[in-house]
Amino acid sequence: MKPAGLFKPLASFRSQMIAFIALVLLAMAITLGLINQRLEVRTTGVVDEYIRAITLANDVLYQSVSGDKYLYQLVNLGEAGNLSINSESVIRHILVVDEARKIVNSTEFKDLGQQLSPEISALPPLQKGDIKEDVQAGNSNQQRTMSYSFDTDKGTRTVYFVISMNRLQRVKETADRNRLIAASLLGVLLLVVTALFSNRLTRPISDLAEGARRVAAGNVNFQVPVKGPEEVSALSVTFNEMLAGLRRNNELEEELQRSERSAVVGRLASGIAHEIRNPLNFINLSIDHLREAFAPANPGQSAQYKHILTTIKDELARLNQLVSDFLSYGRPAKLKLRDIDARVLAEEVRDLVAAKADEQGVKIVIESNGADTRLTADAEQLKTCFSNLMINAVQAMPGGGDLDVVLNTNDGHIEIEFSDTGTGMLPETLEQIFEPYYSTKETGIGLGLPLTKKIIEEHGGQIEVESEVGIGTSFIVTLPRKTA
Repeated sequence: MKPAGLFKPLASFRSQMIAFIALVLLAMAITLGLINQRLEVRTTGVVDEYIRAITLANDVLYQSVSGDKYLYQLVNLGEAGNLSINSESVIRHILVVDEARKIVNSTEFKDLGQQLSPEISALPPLQKGDIKEDVQAGNSNQQRTMSYSFDTDKGTRTVYFVISMNRLQRVKETADRNRLIAASLLGVLLLVVTALFSNRLTRPISDLAEGARRVAAGNVNFQVPVKGPEEVSALSVTFNEMLAGLRRNNELEEELQRSERSAVVGRLASGIAHEIRNPLNFINLSIDHLREAFAPANPGQSAQYKHILTTIKDELARLNQLVSDFLSYGRPAKLKLRDIDARVLAEEVRDLVAAKADEQGVKIVIESNGADTRLTADAEQLKTCFSNLMINAVQAMPGGGDLDVVLNTNDGHIEIEFSDTGTGMLPETLEQIFEPYYSTKETGIGLGLPLTKKIIEEHGGQIEVESEVGIGTSFIVTLPRKTA
């Protein structure tokens, strides 16, 4: 578990820092306390060992003085409770000297009759508290002496116990090594904990900095995670609110720009449409006059002549319809409501596009899930909507396919779904298909679907689209049975 998880997720930065420092200090105090406690235990054990060795040395000395044996005869016997003197023992030497500093008794046979060596005389005496102080201070003196004098019938005798301080030195070295190891481990652990804790505190700030760089680069379509201390969390919330505001502003600017472009194009188109309509009407009337007055007498030529003029009139009608679409899109609708049958209306539109569908190998099927497909609407307006949707579907299947028109009914609404197996549309196209003057066709002014959406919404309905490239497109039109 991360150390930062010990703290409340949204606690303030100050409280988290205080808690973290307190935890670190507590961990250090416990660790050092355990080390010192262990040192005290070991020190006590060594002190007890020195006391037992000195006591045993006095017992051996008493046995030697009261008996007829030398010290060297009473040590190193290998018996339980017997004093052993070697390179690892606490007592390294016991000497008894007379008033002339001559050795009269010793734990080593070769010392008898010799003068007390200056080296032993120069050793510092062991005083009260020295053992514990040597452990704590790490005194480097390797040996100490403890001496006292007593009177015998042969004169005054002085006893020298040569005591090794190696045991104390090893205890000190072991304690120092343990402290160093513990301090190193504690330092590493502290670095890890600090890294984890600081990462938890600084990561939200890094996220905010990265977010600021992304905003500076023009990207506002993201959110920074809300985490960290409550001050940073509050800043993250405010930053996300700022991003939301920037996104709203961008959307409003884009919508305003689209509206301005549409308004400019609309005004231009409306002016052009008015100027075009009168010449179109004149040309249409002139064609009627030409067809009646100048038709060739030859039947074959007359049929060809009339076919050419009819084609011209059809193109003029198409141009006139485009002009009407321009003018109708910008005007409020005047719906002529009456009771109609949506299925019958769809079948009429199918008959209108049947020739083009058959030519391309498109099969149109109309089905209704429910017997009653009646509603109150403007038949001509809805016919325009259905026609736009079916024509677009047929044009999306130049190599043939299926167009299914399914009517689903309930008490309050009728849903008409136009599903084709055409080429489908890209996501960026789906976002703009209802925008005025947007078109993916080489011929077209981009008002068919916007006009369809406008008519459906004026009836109180809605239109949705789903599409997948290579699979097909579905337009779902939902209309109320009773239009207000």
